Amino acid sequence: MQSESVGGPFHSTCISSASFGTNVMENCDSVVLPHNETAIIADPNDPSHLLAGSNDTQLVSGSARSGMGYYTSFDGGSTWLNGLIIGAGFAQTSDPAVGFDLNGNAVYVMVSFDLGRGGRALGGAIQVAPSSDGARTFGTPVTVEVSTSDGVEEDKPYLVVDTSPTSRFANSVYVTWTRFVFDSLDNYLESPIFFSASRDGGHSWSAPREISGRNPSLCTFASTPLPYDGRCREDQFSSPVVAPDGKIFVAFVNEQAVNDGQFRDQYLVVSSSDGGETWTDPVRASDLIHDGVNDYPINVIGRQTLSNSQFRVNSAGNLCVDERSGELFIVWSDNRNGTSSNTNTDVFVVRSPNGSNWSPPRAINARNDQFYPWGAVAPDGTLNVSFMDRSYDPANVKYGITLARQQGSGFHSQRVDSELSDPNHARWFSSATGGKTVFLGDYTGLAVDGNGVAHPAWTDMRRLVTVRDLTGTNEDIFTAAVP
Repeated sequence: MQSESVGGPFHSTCISSASFGTNVMENCDSVVLPHNETAIIADPNDPSHLLAGSNDTQLVSGSARSGMGYYTSFDGGSTWLNGLIIGAGFAQTSDPAVGFDLNGNAVYVMVSFDLGRGGRALGGAIQVAPSSDGARTFGTPVTVEVSTSDGVEEDKPYLVVDTSPTSRFANSVYVTWTRFVFDSLDNYLESPIFFSASRDGGHSWSAPREISGRNPSLCTFASTPLPYDGRCREDQFSSPVVAPDGKIFVAFVNEQAVNDGQFRDQYLVVSSSDGGETWTDPVRASDLIHDGVNDYPINVIGRQTLSNSQFRVNSAGNLCVDERSGELFIVWSDNRNGTSSNTNTDVFVVRSPNGSNWSPPRAINARNDQFYPWGAVAPDGTLNVSFMDRSYDPANVKYGITLARQQGSGFHSQRVDSELSDPNHARWFSSATGGKTVFLGDYTGLAVDGNGVAHPAWTDMRRLVTVRDLTGTNEDIFTAAVP
């Protein structure tokens, strides 16, 4: 098959294949086009009911566009219903995140945008598609916020639903995202974190508000032409959670800690006890130590990458919460144990009982590179962390998937993938690199269901496909159920 044109909604069903061992390929809407950036969630009332999402590339009348793929399972991840969500009023979508409420309704957030010269995203909107039938189908996306002026780009939304039955805000949906602002000469000015809430399942939204706050002792300088004002405004990768009492916490990466030209990041956390009406100023959870401009190799398009590779990489992970105790965890990766010529990125964890006081970082150690971590807490309070892992390849090129579970003061790690992924012989996103992909997504996903079964979801690159006489590894969405 040389190309595939897909559209939605549709109802293909993927069934576990013995050729993948314990792994399941979720996408069957297209088996030769790329899927990446994975999100996954478990229904809080039904452990067998799962929803995942990804960027879903399509060929429409010979032109490529990105829709939002959704994948719904009613049997614990053995089979997956496939569907597609198209942004309302825009040509492209990306950056999926998903959620369930206490009634089995689903929500799916995305950034919707058009493309300008050179493939740059233009403006765009944060949009949320609701589902009232358990994620079998989704309604037309509702706009949370839309860019209203040149030089403003809404980006990288994340989503959480308050699923605590005792919370006064139960079933509220919260979205956070980054607003990038540029001047008329395209100089970067700021990128604060914004927030909006829905009390009706994603059908209507509160007025967006900036929540990244002000703390001159943490955000000590401005790297842009805007005058310094103490705001923590150079941010990205926000990650919201809700504690058992309904308190909202949002973690995000900020690069205003030390004015040394390296732009190394710190993880900051803000919180709200009144459903998002008011917010604390940020506290620091951890420095990221080595994720600055000179701490990684740079790929052919000017982005940070890993040794022996070309795909772009970042340090961000996520914030997760123990829904019994309210204990918080942040996971990320950085290159403090490697160099820009020989990377050795590792995954790190910090924890806090209250969002104010944070532990020193603890590493989940392995040789070679571990990256794109995602954390989730099991019903018994056990922290689970999944990540892409190149320790299984002595050459530090191919990656597998590791699931690490908290065990006493350390972690027990196990390999999840049944075959390594090869990003250096790719069919897609590799025209300028001789087969090395420059993009496999910016994050992975992990859910732990009510029975304690972990469901990591990742961009997998094991399968060879041929499209238009070019052969290389595809980007598929894979998952596994790990008891």
